[in-house]
Amino acid sequence: MKYIIYCFLIPVIGFGQFTGVPTKPVVGIGKISGVVFDSLTNQPLEFANVVLREALEHKEMDGVFSDSKGTFRFKELKNAKYEIAISFIGYQSKIIGVYKINKDFTEHNLGKILLSPETKILDEVTVTGQKELVENKIDRIVYNAERDVTTRGGNAADVLRRTPLLTVDMDGNVSLQGSSNVTVFINGKPSSIMASSVKDALKMIPADVIQKVEVITQPGAKYDAEGTAGIINIVTKSKKYKELVVALMLVRVLGVIF
Repeated sequence: MKYIIYCFLIPVIGFGQFTGVPTKPVVGIGKISGVVFDSLTNQPLEFANVVLREALEHKEMDGVFSDSKGTFRFKELKNAKYEIAISFIGYQSKIIGVYKINKDFTEHNLGKILLSPETKILDEVTVTGQKELVENKIDRIVYNAERDVTTRGGNAADVLRRTPLLTVDMDGNVSLQGSSNVTVFINGKPSSIMASSVKDALKMIPADVIQKVEVITQPGAKYDAEGTAGIINIVTKSKKYKELVVALMLVRVLGVIF
């Protein structure tokens, strides 16, 4: 019996490392904020993509969209040097910084940041396809979570909160257009992970495992009519998801033994 318990303790320790959740996170006190405007019309730009990057290695740390007034804000920043990258469709991208956060400089208000409309005369045009963050298809809405840096470090519940038509309350309960009568699939199939408790399962799945979320409001004949409000299909990155499933199975088996 002791041999069996020791065998399962090793994978569980590995799973603790897999989640990467610190027991006592260090919260910074730094803040960086600003407002994005159109340089010609002097109007605020809503939904401009603003990315916070570590200045030395240009590593992306966080990302937000500007609000209806063009405002963006990053909070709880640790001591470091940062730069801000701002982009918007039809405008020239802009990188500004460096901004130091330390005990002497805890807050930077960047004020009005102007983006110029992008006008180019092209001799030859090459069209390269790239997935948008949100795609509207005939029978579904697709949220390409892997392209959204704002969900990094979170879990599946955080991803669903960013998905159009979906609502996730503070307890982790999911609803589609106001109805909680939904079915959650993983890679197009029912999953044992979701069988007992959807909200608990969403908390255990890291955001970086998820490739995209499909919200199917009118399920076809290939799906069982379990969710009258629709189906939520979470599409994962195969290798990372397999590692997660193995870890969760080990935890469940260990729980049964004890």
